[in-house]
Amino acid sequence: MGERTVSTSRMPRWLQGTDGWLLLAVVILALWGLVMVYSTGAEVEVLRTPQGAAVDPLALFRRQAMFVAIGAALAVLLAAIDYRRWERWAPLVLIGTWLALLAVLVLSRLSGGVGRFLLGGSFQPSEIAKVATVFYLAVWLARRGEKINDREYGLMPLGFLVGVSGGLVMLEPDFSAAATIVGIGFLMFFLAGGSLRQLLLVVVAAVAGGALVVLFYPQGLSRWSGYVAGLRDPRQAAYQIRLAMAAVSRGGLLGVGPGQSQLKVSGLPLAHTDSVFAVVAEEFGLVGAAVMIFLFGVVVWRGIGIALRAPDRYGRLLAGGLALWLGLEAFANMAMIVNVLPLGGNTLPLISYGGSSLVTTLVAVGLLQSVARASARAQQAERSDTGAVVSLRGRDRRRRVSRAVRSASVRR
Repeated sequence: MGERTVSTSRMPRWLQGTDGWLLLAVVILALWGLVMVYSTGAEVEVLRTPQGAAVDPLALFRRQAMFVAIGAALAVLLAAIDYRRWERWAPLVLIGTWLALLAVLVLSRLSGGVGRFLLGGSFQPSEIAKVATVFYLAVWLARRGEKINDREYGLMPLGFLVGVSGGLVMLEPDFSAAATIVGIGFLMFFLAGGSLRQLLLVVVAAVAGGALVVLFYPQGLSRWSGYVAGLRDPRQAAYQIRLAMAAVSRGGLLGVGPGQSQLKVSGLPLAHTDSVFAVVAEEFGLVGAAVMIFLFGVVVWRGIGIALRAPDRYGRLLAGGLALWLGLEAFANMAMIVNVLPLGGNTLPLISYGGSSLVTTLVAVGLLQSVARASARAQQAERSDTGAVVSLRGRDRRRRVSRAVRSASVRR
């Protein structure tokens, strides 16, 4: 009897090793985000358009769709390239981010105000700073290894790196983005194996920094006061939070239907960005909100799984940091809507309107897929090496063993 052949249907080469569950969750969320921008965009354009001018109700939708296309292209490109090729560029990425943040501060001061954007409002460096921080810290912490528990070699330089990024962002001022960057630094240090004593020092320093912001910045003090008042009595919460919770309540279990939100046209601030989750809860109900939370949970779950299977320490830190950052960003936005956290400016990844946030999120997804594909290639190479060893040991008298290994390899 001749040797049996096993036919397999192989995935396209550019998709081999891709994490399918992560890809599916991200695609659903990105499409859902386009639906929400379409739902809220018309009202926003009416408010932004000068009186008497023609209103283009699809302007925000088309712009968001363009950023989805750009972000998806970058994600595919990054997924196709081994993430280790970018390691040497980490210092340039971080320094370039710092220069962009400085440019925001200089230009805003020269214009006599405050600002967070460059290039006519289409580029927000504070969003780039989040991914840049994860990327650089993954490289930096991986190279230091166990030495990160040496205070002069680990914690103090880490505090400087995170402090510069977070400080430049806070001066804009963008307190929520600065807090996110500090949180990313804390999580990355934890993932790298930082000692509990030093982690406690980081927490104390973060709390002290937050207290200083509350004491010396009027905006921080007003947000904290509104948060505390809302905890005592929801009717005393900030105006945005009261309307957001009213939207959640109006949505009920199944929602009022896509595009049927009333609160987005009744004064809900930033319905297309910071408050978009309230519109989701109103139009899709608690069931829809739960599905969205589940999808973000899938993103974090698959990201952590990719980190655990990564072929090296750098890959583990990069994938773990990106996954936890996406989870932290989503949790902060949704918790803010129901006054679990103080009011901030965190966007909801893939859902909120905004090119910088959307593109950086998809860039993070592309890097996660790159780590996943590298892990799959390493596992495949390991299986191939094992099969070759068994075949060599079997020689001519044990060909059946070799055939079995080949067949199993093909099936895999």
